[in-house]
Amino acid sequence: MALSPGQKYARRQKKRRDLVRTVLAHLMRHGASLYDALSIQFDPHHTAELQPLLRTLKEYGYIDVTPNKMVTITTFGLQELKSKDQM
Repeated sequence: MALSPGQKYARRQKKRRDLVRTVLAHLMRHGASLYDALSIQFDPHHTAELQPLLRTLKEYGYIDVTPNKMVTITTFGLQELKSKDQM
């Protein structure tokens, strides 16, 4: 049975939320990481899903990206991750 457009959208959104949580958890556990290394690790098939996600995380203040492309989780990102853990 084919998925409805609403079901497809819900799946994409869940996948995106899971990826956000995975990236933030990785940064919390392992510390700073190169932007390109995150792309390789979390988007090995180059689906172009991670780049917009990282830009959004930066825009919302969950991560910082230095001029030399090091990515770190912010205090706000840690709070977001912890709030999701308590749900």
